[in-house]
Amino acid sequence: MYNVQFVRDKLILSHSHNHGVCIYKSNKTIYCDIMLDELKNMIIEAKKAKEIIERSDGVIRIVSHYDADGISSAAIMVKVLTKLKKDFHLSIVKQLSTKLIEELANEEWDVILFLDLGSGQLETIERAMEGRDVIICDHHELKGNAKNIVHINPLLFGINGNISASGVTYILARTILPSDIELSELAIIGAIGDSQLDSIGNEWGLFGLNREILKEGEKSGKIKVSKGLRIWGRYSRPLHKALAYSIDPYIPGITGSESNAVQFLKDIGIEPKDKNGEWRSIKDLSEEEQKKLATEIIVERIRNRHEKPEHIFGDIYELVDREDEFRDANEFATILNACGKMGAPHLAIAICLGNSAVIKEVREIVDKYRKEIGKALDWLHEQIENNKNIRIGEAVYIFGGDAISEHIISNVISSINHSNIFPPEKPLFGFAKADEGVKISARINKSNINLKEIVERAAMECGGEGGGHERAAGATIPDGTEETFISVVENILKSLKNKKDNENINQLGNRKESKVVRSGEKRTKEAGKREKMERKGLVRYFGPK
Repeated sequence: MYNVQFVRDKLILSHSHNHGVCIYKSNKTIYCDIMLDELKNMIIEAKKAKEIIERSDGVIRIVSHYDADGISSAAIMVKVLTKLKKDFHLSIVKQLSTKLIEELANEEWDVILFLDLGSGQLETIERAMEGRDVIICDHHELKGNAKNIVHINPLLFGINGNISASGVTYILARTILPSDIELSELAIIGAIGDSQLDSIGNEWGLFGLNREILKEGEKSGKIKVSKGLRIWGRYSRPLHKALAYSIDPYIPGITGSESNAVQFLKDIGIEPKDKNGEWRSIKDLSEEEQKKLATEIIVERIRNRHEKPEHIFGDIYELVDREDEFRDANEFATILNACGKMGAPHLAIAICLGNSAVIKEVREIVDKYRKEIGKALDWLHEQIENNKNIRIGEAVYIFGGDAISEHIISNVISSINHSNIFPPEKPLFGFAKADEGVKISARINKSNINLKEIVERAAMECGGEGGGHERAAGATIPDGTEETFISVVENILKSLKNKKDNENINQLGNRKESKVVRSGEKRTKEAGKREKMERKGLVRYFGPK
């Protein structure tokens, strides 16, 4: 675990397992006005958490995940508790194992908050921490029930998707401090880091509750929204590096290779250097050059059969108060992920809180992170070309071994998932050696398959643990149990396939037609709910009495 200690407003970065405590207390009471609408029950639960936090006069323990969403969530809560002058101790963790839950239960604290984790371990947490104040802010799928935990998860209240854990934490923060809409900046960074940017028609950006939080970011003056190329490094990277480091969108033959990126630019008539011999960045390109670049990238994606080759455009979220690479919300999210996964989440927290003293160290970590991903992608493409370390059955299995670090296996699998190299209907599983066995990352593009349930069940059969979302899940299993995991997955997928085939036979004619109509009605209803929520805005849910 990595701990962050605050003493008299001074941030002390350490890897200590000891408590870090801030010595402030406050009796100030802040209220939240709740409106009877879609968010009512979620905010009622948040209000319960608010009351627990405000009455606490001991250490408030925070445990958050080590990715961008978890780090953003932690930073939001750090800011809230600092304003409330509460004692707290923050740890950033890779995963919430049963062993860690038991260790936390043996610590001395008054209240514990789990951020971006906990919903999949409800019964274990409640059993280990019986009789103590526990709060969970999460958006992952639920496992089990807990009667004595304050559980803020949108899935419990009929809100499925379009809000991350940092968004949930922001809802709690707004419940505690209704006027602090500037915290929306961190919630948006977390949502982007959690891959919640999506497309509806030709639109690419944030939707649903994320969009409402985004509006508050714009209102606060923290975020500016524009349209442009979704390429990482628009403010800080030389153009050829921005293209070479682009994972989403993936650019065939260019992602992972700076030399190929330079040659690509020359081939399409765009000079990578200016008249003074300095490398150019995306912001230096003329409008005509940007159009040419976009066209040629789309051509490359079409040539490689990408499902949505035109999705290189979208909303660009500019963080107005930040500079250089930290000015682009997408880059900022990548930076947080890099710090978390490269063993330096304490630096990510510092950056979120505006500590410029760690920028140099952060940049070194990010460079190492991007190069490691690029190297892993190069290795994987070589394996695909030579048909090595790949197995295709009902799903696609990639065996990374030592060639892909456990910390970036999810990034690599996500990138390949976007590349359309394998059939999009087949789930993609990546395996990498880990400190605690074998790390598995799973992704799927389009299917009615629930990856979280499959991964969870297969991991359990191996004596491991798994969880996640319907289309993105992960697990850790004991070394040597990979074949057992694959066997369970294959059996489940075959069973689902046979069931679907039988249903298709039984649903011919009028039954099939009526089902399609109902499905369309459901989609229309969900879209209407989303539009209704977006139209009203979060301001209708919050405000001082």
